[in-house]
Amino acid sequence: MFRTRNVILSSALTMLLAACSEVPTDPAATNIPQSPSMVATSISGLSFNSGSCTLANSTTGEVRCSWDITNTSGNSLDNYPGAEMTISYKCLDTRGQIRSSGTANVWSWLEYLNVTSTSIVGTNQQLPTAALYNGGTGSGKKYNACKSTQQLQITGYAMQYWEIYVELEGRSACLAPDNRRNCVVL
Repeated sequence: MFRTRNVILSSALTMLLAACSEVPTDPAATNIPQSPSMVATSISGLSFNSGSCTLANSTTGEVRCSWDITNTSGNSLDNYPGAEMTISYKCLDTRGQIRSSGTANVWSWLEYLNVTSTSIVGTNQQLPTAALYNGGTGSGKKYNACKSTQQLQITGYAMQYWEIYVELEGRSACLAPDNRRNCVVL
């Protein structure tokens, strides 16, 4: 009983001292400004400071992306901001009647090659509008969204995923909203 009581008292004293030590009590000390997020990558000297893409218009498919990348070594790299879009569409016959409808996922991206800046920044850059494949002839017709006698009508766009992808001499890194493609997340 005596031994158990000593262990309990000793444990209580240890917890009390740990709770009281090194805790700021000044209100100003609890309001320390945070430095911006920065995520190092597997590529030496390359960090993502920020990045995002936004669907600006679901009718036209307008997507805008921004990024801030630190390239401390000034290495020549390629930067590909992009987004995976779901396109909703209808196939109309010559009288304008709907013959079929569907959705398809398509990527759209920008391409910046041989960038050597130590600070790589893009602000509100518009991606090309994602487009469905519908111009195939011969054996390529099977990949068309609509039959050759039908007119393709886009009814809307939704952004499924975005990423800021960087490549350097066969190595790559990317920033994205989640890690489904092994990208880092801020």
